[in-house]
Amino acid sequence: MAVGWVPASAQIRVGLDFGAVRIRIAPEAPPPPQVEVRMSRPSGNYVWINGYWDRQDDRWAWAPGRWEEPVRGSSWVRPQYRHEGEAYRYEPGHWSHQRMEEGEDYSRWRQEHGRGSGGRGHHGRGHERDDGHRND
Repeated sequence: MAVGWVPASAQIRVGLDFGAVRIRIAPEAPPPPQVEVRMSRPSGNYVWINGYWDRQDDRWAWAPGRWEEPVRGSSWVRPQYRHEGEAYRYEPGHWSHQRMEEGEDYSRWRQEHGRGSGGRGHHGRGHERDDGHRND
């Protein structure tokens, strides 16, 4: 069976990932959002997911906007960037059926800084970053 390579910007993923989404911590805020051009909608079942800054290892990496077909009854939860002390708590974008849990780096940071349990992420409105960019 042949497997082809498709650039990330051209991929269309189906929202079937039921894995956990991990809360991360970063010493700096993500950069301002990038401007993107929305591709044509593949069909009426797909929803557009805006691009966002994702925490990859110890750096911010741009996750380009894309069309995805949601699992029935699920909705997209935008990523959240919350200023905590001298760091930024990052809750990745995810589908509402995915569970949120603390990543190892966030748990370790929380213990080192005497913070209470992180619990599930806030799924309401976006948060203001210190640089004035709204994240919603």
